[in-house]
Amino acid sequence: MRAYFNLDAQEFPVTVEHIGAEWQQDQIIRYQGFPHFHWLQTQHGSGNFWIGNKHLVLPPNAGVLVSPGIPHRYEPVNQNEGWKVIFVTFQGKFAEDFNQQIMNREYVYIAPERGAKFTQQVEKIIENLDQQPVDNEWVSALSYYLLLSLGHEEMYHVDVNHPDFKRYVKPAMNYISENFTDHLTITAVAKHVNVTPQYLDRLFQKIINLSPKEYLLQIRINHAKKLLVSQKHLRVVAVANESGFRDAAYFSRVFKRKTGVTPLNFRKWQT
Repeated sequence: MRAYFNLDAQEFPVTVEHIGAEWQQDQIIRYQGFPHFHWLQTQHGSGNFWIGNKHLVLPPNAGVLVSPGIPHRYEPVNQNEGWKVIFVTFQGKFAEDFNQQIMNREYVYIAPERGAKFTQQVEKIIENLDQQPVDNEWVSALSYYLLLSLGHEEMYHVDVNHPDFKRYVKPAMNYISENFTDHLTITAVAKHVNVTPQYLDRLFQKIINLSPKEYLLQIRINHAKKLLVSQKHLRVVAVANESGFRDAAYFSRVFKRKTGVTPLNFRKWQT
């Protein structure tokens, strides 16, 4: 069992905060999620992982990257057999802004047949942390590569070369990302890419398995999470407004539905 906790290298755009391998994993319940991106991967045994109503089984080499503030829980499939895992949590400015790289998904699942390379990348980071003195710049570079590689796995499931993705979906995603703080409607997004809202909805569902409305909502909620933690002086009304919600009560309802907690409790429990 090898693990490092509470690593301090905040001057880098991305690095690891917690990291470990061959960790004997017991049950974990996070009603408020974790403050940072969190990678969990099975080495031996198997684990059950729940995000909302979604249940994943993690056999050897399978793993899941969970976005910040997403409620989840996990436990060994067989207590007698045990469950040994790799875990990594990421910190830094790039890590905070990583949501768009994974299309604002709540999680990214890595199948067993694609997981071995991530074990190797984690081992390289731990090997460097074992050295004295630690080369923090190299650890940061390896951490950046690991997080970026995990993000690219989401793109593996999306046909980014599909003509409709290039012509309609990606420009629509960019337009949403640039204008989500405004009173943006899906009709306006569809008009921007010269299609009907109904056609844009079908394209999103077919290519990225999300509706434009869901994508917009996820971007707004993710932005609100960052404001709640980084701008502690902002009232909930201001957070709602700066995240594109014109009604603070509606924002609070949606936020609780998505995260399991109110905005104020999210701020309290993530700081």
